[in-house]
Amino acid sequence: MSGLAVPPGTVVERRGRVTFVADERRLGALRAAGLADVARWQELLARPRAERGRGPAAIVPLAEGQAVRLKRLGRGGLLGPLWRERVIGRRRLVDNLWLPHEAACRGIPTSAVAALMMLAGPPGLYRGWLALEELPATTDLARLFGAHDPPRPDELAAVLRLVRRMHDAGLEHRDLNLGNLLVRRSGPLPEAFVVDLDRARLHPRPLDFRRRLAALRRMERSLVKLRRDAASDSVRRSFYELYAAGDRELAARLDRGRRVGRIWIRLHQLAWRR
Repeated sequence: MSGLAVPPGTVVERRGRVTFVADERRLGALRAAGLADVARWQELLARPRAERGRGPAAIVPLAEGQAVRLKRLGRGGLLGPLWRERVIGRRRLVDNLWLPHEAACRGIPTSAVAALMMLAGPPGLYRGWLALEELPATTDLARLFGAHDPPRPDELAAVLRLVRRMHDAGLEHRDLNLGNLLVRRSGPLPEAFVVDLDRARLHPRPLDFRRRLAALRRMERSLVKLRRDAASDSVRRSFYELYAAGDRELAARLDRGRRVGRIWIRLHQLAWRR
């Protein structure tokens, strides 16, 4: 399709106002599940069943025991409802193909994109839906911390090593809450994954200290919001210590930043209690 740059191994089909972009290896399985039809996406997302993530999602099984997670794409923020999940132009939607691809090329484990569905109209506006591979045998940190089986120290260390590696690789996840960080417990060693990259940014260099600190504060706020007053300060502090991974200078800077950020945590807590 002219004018639409997509990652290698991706096929593009256009039918009227509908553009279907799919991983060539999964094309047959996606077709068999009806996911080449925009009406099928709309039907599935009208009755979502998946719990993780910011918005409605649906899990769709494919052949050979695989599955994909469908989600709507759109604008967030205060003006989000006014746009009714529409975006201006295709570039923002197509970026959702490139971000996971580039992250994987930089050594960051994340869900691969299986398909992107776009619907044009009114003129210049588009609606979009994304299908991401479902990572088997994984659980997000929000669910683990909210249950009676919180993450073990080695699992938490695996996640914070991933966050550090992500920042070193120049990937900024601007919604790094506990629900977007996954752990797989089934192997001899825990594996960590980061998902929901639709608000991420790729930088040509490692992230500066300010962005790193902001991401860790976002994780800490996510835990406090989840556990409220039951969120252990030692666990929250461990986010920063595990991220520093023995780098004393970095650990000291992060600790100072964490102490300064306590006031913002308290302000958030006041807002949540209203």
